[in-house]
Amino acid sequence: MSDELDTWPLLSKLTRGVVESKPDLAARMALNIRATLVFYRTDDGVPLAEVENSTRTHIAALTDPGATLRERDSAPRRLGEDRARDGIALTDVADALRCGTKFLWDEILAYARGLGTSDAELVELASQIWFMHDAFTQAMTAGYRQEHARALLSRQQERLGLLYGLLTAQGREAASPWNAVDRLGLPRTGGFVVVAVAAPHTGRMPLPRIEQTLTDSRITSAWVMTGNVQLGVVSAIDPQWAEVLETSSRPLAVEVGVSPVQHDYARISLAVRLARTALAAAVPGTLSFFTDSPILMSAAGSPEISEPIMNSVFGELMRIAEPERTTLINTLSAWIDADGSFNTVAAALWVHPNTIRNRMRRIAALTGHDVSQPRQAAELYLALATYRQRAGPGIDTT
Repeated sequence: MSDELDTWPLLSKLTRGVVESKPDLAARMALNIRATLVFYRTDDGVPLAEVENSTRTHIAALTDPGATLRERDSAPRRLGEDRARDGIALTDVADALRCGTKFLWDEILAYARGLGTSDAELVELASQIWFMHDAFTQAMTAGYRQEHARALLSRQQERLGLLYGLLTAQGREAASPWNAVDRLGLPRTGGFVVVAVAAPHTGRMPLPRIEQTLTDSRITSAWVMTGNVQLGVVSAIDPQWAEVLETSSRPLAVEVGVSPVQHDYARISLAVRLARTALAAAVPGTLSFFTDSPILMSAAGSPEISEPIMNSVFGELMRIAEPERTTLINTLSAWIDADGSFNTVAAALWVHPNTIRNRMRRIAALTGHDVSQPRQAAELYLALATYRQRAGPGIDTT
């Protein structure tokens, strides 16, 4: 906007004349706004004293002959900022500004006609007052949106800080999580789960719209990024929470781990660890519940223990040359996935059932573990689960 002096010279001159003849102009304008607009009828919306202070400030900005447009903009900009801080809707502020302009126009028009102002000057006056209204509205809107954005950012930062403290058991939330739970809008009863989602790109939420998606299904949640993992607390009151979570995450093909349902927020740190464990056990692009498989969770949750167990159980199998080692491990994987059906494994791998039996005998010879023995089969499964998790998505485990 231009800083040119006397942006609305005729409007400013006539407004000064109105103010000199009617010193109560600002007070009557405030009363007119109260009488015209329902929102301003009582002090529950905006107190009358504040409305009058605003009308007085705007009239003063308009009548100052030396004020630039930028200086005149400061009054409506401050109005927008103040009303945003008060939580008043932008439409209600704009309505008041429009009502005030209409009142001022009627007052100035009557005054100008009393002076014998020409029709040409009245046309110019109309142009200037509506130009003024547009400029004031733009300034007010800019101030409102800037303050509103600042307040939103501040509340979001506070929310993220509360959630981070709750999930990491740091700060005041470590001793008493209930204040954070209440301020985050999470229900105290009904149970909750912690969800951990792997982020392919550090700092970017892999499920950026998950909170709104769950909210649309009437499921309360709160989410925050911690390093390369997005963590969320999800209310388990609605029995459909797991279905909605899975449906929402599946199209994005991300790895998700979900803790068991907890009922005490004092145990949320445990829920975080269990969710991260379930995430470590998740197959790429899938959702993994901690309760899905105790053996998979044991392998993922204690790598410092499970990896030595894997090396001990697999024994010589880990030291034979490729491609035989991969062939045998893939066969063991398919055998476990097929619940021990030699025919099913043979069909899946396109070989004869006797070939599968020969490979399983070879595995028994190398590891000292026979799949026909329940305890030895369980140890092989734990070793295989650890191998799968350490191998990563590039290893064929079918």
